[in-house]
Amino acid sequence: MTITLSSHSSQQVKGLGWWNVYFIAKFALYLQGTIDFHPLENIALALFLLLPLRSRLLAAIKLVIAVPAAAWLLHYDSFLPPLERLWAQMNQLMHFEWGYLFELAGRFFSIQALLGLFAVGIGYYLLNRFLRVSVLVMAAMLFFSLPSGQIAPVIADQGTAENTTPETRPAGNANAAKMPAETDDASLNQYVAEFFSRESKRQVLLDDNAVNAAPFDLLFLSICSVAWDDIQIAGLEDHPLFKEFDILFDQFNAATSYSGPAVIRLLRASCGQENHSQLFAGAPSEQCYLFENLKQLGFEENLVMNHDGIFDNFLELIQTEGNVAADLMPQTDFSPYQKSFDGAPIYRDKDVLNHWWQHRQQEGSDKVVALYNTISLHDGNRIIHGNQSTGLMSYKLRLNNLLDDLYAFFQSLEQSGRNIVVVLVPEHGAGMKGDRMQITGMREIPSPSIVHTPVGLRIFGKNIVRTGETARVTSPSSYLALSQLIANILEQNPYLSGSFDPASLIGNLPATPVVAQNEGSTVIRVQGKNYITLDGSNWSEYPAK
Repeated sequence: MTITLSSHSSQQVKGLGWWNVYFIAKFALYLQGTIDFHPLENIALALFLLLPLRSRLLAAIKLVIAVPAAAWLLHYDSFLPPLERLWAQMNQLMHFEWGYLFELAGRFFSIQALLGLFAVGIGYYLLNRFLRVSVLVMAAMLFFSLPSGQIAPVIADQGTAENTTPETRPAGNANAAKMPAETDDASLNQYVAEFFSRESKRQVLLDDNAVNAAPFDLLFLSICSVAWDDIQIAGLEDHPLFKEFDILFDQFNAATSYSGPAVIRLLRASCGQENHSQLFAGAPSEQCYLFENLKQLGFEENLVMNHDGIFDNFLELIQTEGNVAADLMPQTDFSPYQKSFDGAPIYRDKDVLNHWWQHRQQEGSDKVVALYNTISLHDGNRIIHGNQSTGLMSYKLRLNNLLDDLYAFFQSLEQSGRNIVVVLVPEHGAGMKGDRMQITGMREIPSPSIVHTPVGLRIFGKNIVRTGETARVTSPSSYLALSQLIANILEQNPYLSGSFDPASLIGNLPATPVVAQNEGSTVIRVQGKNYITLDGSNWSEYPAK
């Protein structure tokens, strides 16, 4: 196609050529709701591409400028996190194995997308022989630039509990937040500021009388990469493990989508939720450290993991920012079960837990508080002897294995007859479904589905009788409620009476509105909808899946 500018000019404007495919593909993605579309920027790029240049050198320079500009504009039109966040994570990405990096790159381009792009290319090649496609593309961009041409993106019903459950809180909870009447930037910024101001004043105190009460152990199972959404995708919501708990949290907010911050929040659970930036600067008070508080009541600390904790200084983070003085339990007796995303060995959960439990029964400590951390479900892991794949199929297999291991471990605890309270508290989800802001397995943003984790508690002991049904905590909750639950168990101590009613243990648990943060992003839930900011001041509704 050729467009003549003037009858007196010998210079002619060529059409967009194969760049038409780029714009048509973006139109299709926009109409599907997969990306946004910024008309002004796209028109500017198209006009730049239409500039008539006689010199081949200038044409080559124009192409060199246009290709990265088009790539940047495609990202700008998408809902993906800012490119600055990718550069910030570059140091960690360089530790990933090449095979995993290629797999991550492949998740951006599905087979269906490549076939669609091929169809658009063939369609353009055929239609361009009869129609002025460039004129149609420019007309479409001008149409989209008009207010009447803005098409609302297709929004699918997410159908997940985190978006359908209304904001609820226990009666009489004086610290519960007020939802803002408006959802403009100023109102949401004020809401978040007030949230952290209130949280800074909240604390849970453990009963000093628990020092002389009937002894029992506490075990926290910190699991990387599992949320209710991932369990549903894997079809494992009916696994028998979930029927083992005496107390289940229906609306627990992990408050982050990264392991380090999640474990710090757990280990500082005796204080209200901290701003993400405060997590790496020491707790505001010694009272915040849950394990330290338990140590003051006579609990001995144990630290157990099925990995070495070297990646991202995870072990050091637990010991410094979480104030855990215990050394990591030796791992010399285990054979690798998986190879992690960075090539390090991962050990089978049942082997590590059983080894710790055997050692625990042999030692003479009166009572122990133990943290067990597992990365068996981390994206990019590969089972060494068996299915070598990664992705969703591998995740389903690894999740089923982990749940089976935990279920078998629960049976061992029950058969032992020893007094122990076990708390399942995942760090965050795996993001196996993905959404319009993040590909499958990406956790740069603490999206609603990633922070909605399955948290439960089980009380084991010889001849301990439960007098009620499984109690479900239906209010929005986070780590402060978990700390209060431990305080309630210490105060009531079912090992003195020989029985307990789960409902009596959850009556005073503090509610915490949903506020989740990573570095550079905050997601909140207000009036039943989720909102996100990537700069700390400008908000938008979190795009549906």
